[in-house]
Amino acid sequence: MPRLGVIAGDDQSSREARYASGSEMNERALITLGLLAACTTPGGPGKAMTRLHEKMRDYQAREPANAIVLTVLGAAAAFYVAERGRNAKVTSFYDALVYAATNLSVGYSDIFAKTPAGKAVGSLLMTYGPALATRALDPPGAPQPVAGASSTGGAHPAPVSDAAVERIVASLDAILSELRARPA
Repeated sequence: MPRLGVIAGDDQSSREARYASGSEMNERALITLGLLAACTTPGGPGKAMTRLHEKMRDYQAREPANAIVLTVLGAAAAFYVAERGRNAKVTSFYDALVYAATNLSVGYSDIFAKTPAGKAVGSLLMTYGPALATRALDPPGAPQPVAGASSTGGAHPAPVSDAAVERIVASLDAILSELRARPA
């Protein structure tokens, strides 16, 4: 009986044979290329991820329905390419589409990824999908700034007017007076 998480017949010799035949991507090379791309981006990988997140949030805020449709179709295409011929439950693009839509909305599907690339697609869908799905029917509009965020990416408190502070203090004083007036 194979160990949990290991595909039957997926031993070292079969992986080497798949790699030698060109049917398995060289993951180390892809990771290296990704790191090189991120490191050569102005500001380094942290800035690259921040810019990517900002662009994704901006597009999702401006076009929520389009963002979810593009995410489902893009993830379904990536999942289909990664899993076809390797996963018995993925026999058509429709199967991959159902996988992507289900994982995006509830974070679960009855189809399970078998390949590393399919697992990566599933992980992204299950992580970011429910947040996208909650905003799918929001009306399109201008992106809203994130509370406490500045344009440079650092967190700064939003400025508060003196009048607002005075109203808050007055409310707190009223609450405190009521609490003190209660019998112990």
